[in-house]
Amino acid sequence: MQNTSYIALSRQMTMARELELVANNIANAETTAYRGERMMFTDFLHDPDNAPQTHFARDVAVVRNLAQGRPIETGAPLDVMIDGDGYFQVETPFGPRYTRNGKFSTDADGRLITTTGDPVMAAGGGTITVPLNQGPIQVGTDGTVATDAGPLAQIALMRFDSDFQLRKTQSGLYATDAQPQEVEEPKLVQGMVEGSNVQPVVEMTRMMSLLRAFESAQKVIDTEHENQRRAVERILRQA
Repeated sequence: MQNTSYIALSRQMTMARELELVANNIANAETTAYRGERMMFTDFLHDPDNAPQTHFARDVAVVRNLAQGRPIETGAPLDVMIDGDGYFQVETPFGPRYTRNGKFSTDADGRLITTTGDPVMAAGGGTITVPLNQGPIQVGTDGTVATDAGPLAQIALMRFDSDFQLRKTQSGLYATDAQPQEVEEPKLVQGMVEGSNVQPVVEMTRMMSLLRAFESAQKVIDTEHENQRRAVERILRQA
């Protein structure tokens, strides 16, 4: 196979992986606090001795779109949206994890938990317990959880030097080895959650463009294969 086919095939392989990302983005267009992803590409130069240089397409990383998702009003008193930077800190069996999904509830012990049952951490450490029968729950813009009996705790809101230090795990959670820092001026909104930042129309357009590019690369491979076949036939006829 000639270099032309190798180059087209390398592009097809990267486009196939990017198509998986686009499909996943579309599937999560309604997932709370989901952040869209796309592939980062680079040009790989193959420079052998006594042969022409060849440039191949290479995918090197998956990059998250860090733009804040659209606000969704739910009216639920335990739903909390982060307006700006920061992540909620939650405790899991695997250690601390971080999320922007503020769709919270309480467990049988009154602890504030996520949709997956992980306790939400308070500023300074510890979990947050909401006693029953103490009136409506209020969550202040600084994350202070209170009832008619007074303040209970403040929801921890953490930030990092770079959001790309966070690794996506399961259930919309992120893990990291970096040291978190408390957000100095948190801004939370009660009764709302952050929606996905995926724009389905944009993703569908990307998918169609990728499919057309994939088909074009396949035509290049088919044409190169046909040229080789004809060349071989000519050589055999002359032999």
